[in-house]
Amino acid sequence: MSSSGMDYVTQIEGHGIIRFDVKDGKPHVQMEVHEGSRMFESFLRGRRCDEVAQMSSRICGVCPVVHNYAAIQAVENAMGIVPSEQTIDLRRLGIVGQMVQSHTLHLYVLALPEYLGASGVSEVYRKHPDAFKRALKMRNVGNMIVDAVSGRAVHPVSSIPGGFSKLPMKPQLKEISKALKGILEDCVATYGLASSIKYPEFTRKTEYSAIDNGRYFPAYGGQIVSTEGVKAPLSEYTKYLNEAVREYSTTKFSSRNGHGFFVGSLSRVNLFKERLSGRAVELAEAGPVKFPSHNPFHNLVAQALELVHYTEEGIAIANKLARTLKDEVPAKVVRAGRGVGVVEAPRGTLFHEYGVDAKGIVNHVNIVTPTAQNLTNIEEDLYGLLTKNASAPREDLKRLADSLLRAYDPCFSCSTH
Repeated sequence: MSSSGMDYVTQIEGHGIIRFDVKDGKPHVQMEVHEGSRMFESFLRGRRCDEVAQMSSRICGVCPVVHNYAAIQAVENAMGIVPSEQTIDLRRLGIVGQMVQSHTLHLYVLALPEYLGASGVSEVYRKHPDAFKRALKMRNVGNMIVDAVSGRAVHPVSSIPGGFSKLPMKPQLKEISKALKGILEDCVATYGLASSIKYPEFTRKTEYSAIDNGRYFPAYGGQIVSTEGVKAPLSEYTKYLNEAVREYSTTKFSSRNGHGFFVGSLSRVNLFKERLSGRAVELAEAGPVKFPSHNPFHNLVAQALELVHYTEEGIAIANKLARTLKDEVPAKVVRAGRGVGVVEAPRGTLFHEYGVDAKGIVNHVNIVTPTAQNLTNIEEDLYGLLTKNASAPREDLKRLADSLLRAYDPCFSCSTH
């Protein structure tokens, strides 16, 4: 097939075009991101260090919590502030809410409709009303958790360096536990749906990367690890990204040792399947998709599996905090320093780095989002998939390419921060 482009991809966050050309028998693939650059790193410089967490959460309306927490962690590391175990538990609970919000949205609204014979979420509502109601119920619980933990459902306000300006009440934590228990079977049903789908048969071994705090399934803090043996402290994160500008895209591309790598649900499950919650482990072992998997379409199955895991993990955290929560006054420290923060966003590993002067003014900013890390790997997967099916009709190629991109759950607004 020879084509100047494959039109804009629909049902993704942001604007992008997949360009696939064959010239003189040689295929060429470009993942062009056309989202406008928003210059967050530039306008965060010169701000007070206690402002950047709320400001950087505006990078994304789908996953503001993780931007907020990564920024706070970076500022804390720059200032030498060590958050309490309770604060970290609350942030982990906030990430649970974020994961439930985002994975539910992506699976039911963006990725799965085409496999359900629907052109979009409105047709899912008409053809599969039970699935639609399940999605609304799950997303509402995710919103409830974020609102209770961080002050509101979108763009947190109460999570600050050192802790929280306002803590949830113990009755709220009990309600969170009850609400999560109420959607656990919905999450299991979502996994059943996602794992029952016949995905394109395509595998390509690549490097899967995530963070590891040595204890929990990846969520908050830790060192950088990968299936290729990487074990690196957070302070060395730039050595494993190798960001580069490409003239056809408004976002940077990342690579490692000359090739792409994968971050996100599939990476987390491939690396840490044994750390999943009890029910999630049972489902993974009995399910038709076996992990580790090298089929990028199985990122959707991994997201559904994570819904089960994070729901069970959230129940445990909420129950613990409902017993032990106590008032804490966040530490207030202002000193010069530089720090890196890292969390697992729904779409993969998210880095924030801030340098601060002695007056608490930010003088250095670097943010690396999951989609920016995945773009090189997306191109490499597209090349393999489209080359393998090069003799197929154009519409079939377009459908395959669009489906592959959706499986990665890209957020192009984040990538052009």
